[in-house]
Amino acid sequence: MVNALSVSKDDPKKILITGLPGAGVKTIKAVVVNNNPPKEMKAAIERLDIGNTLRDVLQQRVLFLPCGGENNIQDVINRDSDPIYQHVQALVFVLDVTEQSSYSIAKYWFDVFVQHLHKFSKDARVFLLLNKVDLLAENDNASDIIRATKNLFITPGLDIFIHETSIFDASTYLAFKDMLMKEMDDQVSIKQYLTRFVKDSSYSGLAVYSKDGLAIYEVGELPPLVDFSANVILGSVERIAEELDAGDEISSTILQLKKNTFIVFKKINGKCTFVGLSKKRPKLGQMLIESDQIVAVLRKSMD
Repeated sequence: MVNALSVSKDDPKKILITGLPGAGVKTIKAVVVNNNPPKEMKAAIERLDIGNTLRDVLQQRVLFLPCGGENNIQDVINRDSDPIYQHVQALVFVLDVTEQSSYSIAKYWFDVFVQHLHKFSKDARVFLLLNKVDLLAENDNASDIIRATKNLFITPGLDIFIHETSIFDASTYLAFKDMLMKEMDDQVSIKQYLTRFVKDSSYSGLAVYSKDGLAIYEVGELPPLVDFSANVILGSVERIAEELDAGDEISSTILQLKKNTFIVFKKINGKCTFVGLSKKRPKLGQMLIESDQIVAVLRKSMD
């Protein structure tokens, strides 16, 4: 069984939830997405800010969709083109920790889903929910079972975020909060961010240079000596501005190299300068908006 959380048009990323029958996928949907926890937990969860936040986010911005329809899971994962796995933020695999006899089957499907997902959404994160841990509470070997389970699902080269969950406490909410927070936090390197941005922007090349002319980050196509000219030109324009209109901060400087080649320079802070190069004639306003957006992210990450 596979289900998808497909968000609104403003943010098309999805969370795919899967697990073997009986692992608790439907129950987690009822508790977290539909805000329908067990009766004995309702009063406590209502007082949790995290519960209210998730309820609002998931109910207002997320649509829960069944995936696969009448097709066998094998049919789904063998598709060369699969829209379900495109624009995915995270894969959530739910495992019933009380059913150790089914671990080998679960691990097989876990590996298959991860491999298929990363064909279409290579940056999607992978979460493993060790569900029903409350049922292990009276087991003297509970800690050993949890440790062995985590070791079983460890995959070389793959970051797996593991949560121990139960519908009878806040742990499931905390797991989903972790997914949403990782989307908002600076989990992606600056170079990864620039590489992603350049694909759908006005620019064919992006870079960050130090005031000494050294390249800190470079992605895409950039001509020689841009690193040197970046700080020289921006510094010169700022000095001119100080003479003409003291106190007026230079937001962006644009240099036209030839008919259809433009470079935007923008100071990130006192040590770094952003450079964006376009080899086509873009809309000026679009370039400036994009440069402001990039520099805002860079300033935050470099603070």
